[in-house]
Amino acid sequence: MTITAQDLYNYTKCAHRVYLDAHGDPAERGDASAFVQLLWEMGLQTEREYMCALGKIPYVDLQPLPMDEARARTSMLMAEGAELIFQGAIKAGDRAGRPDLLVKCDDARSDLGEYYYEPIDIKAGRGWEQRGGKKIRFKPHYAFQILFYREILKHIQGYLPPTAHIINVDHELEEFEPEAFSDQFQLALREVERLVMGRETSEPVLGSVCHQCHWFARCRRWVEGTNDPSGLYFVGRVKFDLKKVGLKTINNIAAMKVGDYLNEPNKIPRMDETSLARMKRRAQVMLRAEPQIRPGFSFPETQREVYFDIEDDPTRDLTYLFGFIVHERSGPDSFRYFIARSPQEEERTIEEFWQFLAEIGDAVFYVYSPKERTTLRRLMERYKLDPEVFEQYMEREYDLYGDLVVKYSDWPTYSYGIKQIARLVGFRWRDPDPSGANSIAWYNEYLQNSAREEILERILAYNEDDCRAMIAVKDYFQLHAEKML
Repeated sequence: MTITAQDLYNYTKCAHRVYLDAHGDPAERGDASAFVQLLWEMGLQTEREYMCALGKIPYVDLQPLPMDEARARTSMLMAEGAELIFQGAIKAGDRAGRPDLLVKCDDARSDLGEYYYEPIDIKAGRGWEQRGGKKIRFKPHYAFQILFYREILKHIQGYLPPTAHIINVDHELEEFEPEAFSDQFQLALREVERLVMGRETSEPVLGSVCHQCHWFARCRRWVEGTNDPSGLYFVGRVKFDLKKVGLKTINNIAAMKVGDYLNEPNKIPRMDETSLARMKRRAQVMLRAEPQIRPGFSFPETQREVYFDIEDDPTRDLTYLFGFIVHERSGPDSFRYFIARSPQEEERTIEEFWQFLAEIGDAVFYVYSPKERTTLRRLMERYKLDPEVFEQYMEREYDLYGDLVVKYSDWPTYSYGIKQIARLVGFRWRDPDPSGANSIAWYNEYLQNSAREEILERILAYNEDDCRAMIAVKDYFQLHAEKML
């Protein structure tokens, strides 16, 4: 078995995927989603664009060659001191990889001579990022791949470069400190080795991010068939700590005495009495297979409600659709939208939506995540829009996910996303495969052929249904509130 840089990348997302990719039954492996295929193509396109941008800078292109042939050719080119190698192949023991670039550097000596090679990957994103207002950090999955190539090159050339780099989507060279990831990387590499070699099997950890994985259906069947704790909302990797103290199934959690797990030897890390009681309640709801709505919530009194949903493409850092349903107490609902038919129209689109916000008057904006407010804030700062409009919006926003579903209810599902919750209250999307990821793939398909208006119509229909799903969830809670009076 061979360990690859892709294994390290996948490990940062899901350890069990690494095991299944090496040992899983191919018959249980699904097809790559449209979004995953888009990411592959965007990665290839970014590489092609960067190499074309090099102009007259010479390089050797090994991309068409299979692994073994490319490896032999790479070894020869490195011995000869080639300046730049594209898609070379390197191997040391059971580790193999194909860094996008092998760049010759002459500021230090290696076993190759008065030079050495540094691996650099060309990425369809940016390495340094800030999420949720947290400190800016470099993406671990990017770093792990580069560190993996460095390990192989150290074996080949006997020298480790002092710094590490990627080339981002804007063709900029981004540097990060490899030592900052060294301990994490070594731990990850050891576990990846155990998984790939079959010395460790791991287990699925079901979550909302699993839908794009080709093993999703297989893992979901396993979780449901074994009554695994990760079938509960917000358990995730905590399930491994639960199993250590005997809470191996949802039935175990539903029947547990919370007090037994608050002190040693059964103390569960980072779990207090409130967290355990909530988990127990969710387990009981799962076994009853029906939601539980708790009293205490209310909705703002207003003549106008706006159910609002954004569609954006993080691979392009682009927001392309602001869709919303305006619900008046008198009169029919109306679906409206502002859409960017090209990335160049983003500024115009957000300005038009900003004008709508300024003129809407007294209204409550129902959303289903913090995404809308964070996106609007980012766009406001990018295009220097009126902050007073944003502040007024924030005062009138109601997050059905955080302020209602999570706080006042429990549901028999592993995810409290709008797709799962709305379906449980009887709502159905018109599209056979509705998802935000697919919307991104459809939009990129439209950009390749703007004459295909039917693609835009599909995106708009999907967005409208997302808004109507929010209405269905809100109405469900409203009905239960009336029953509890």
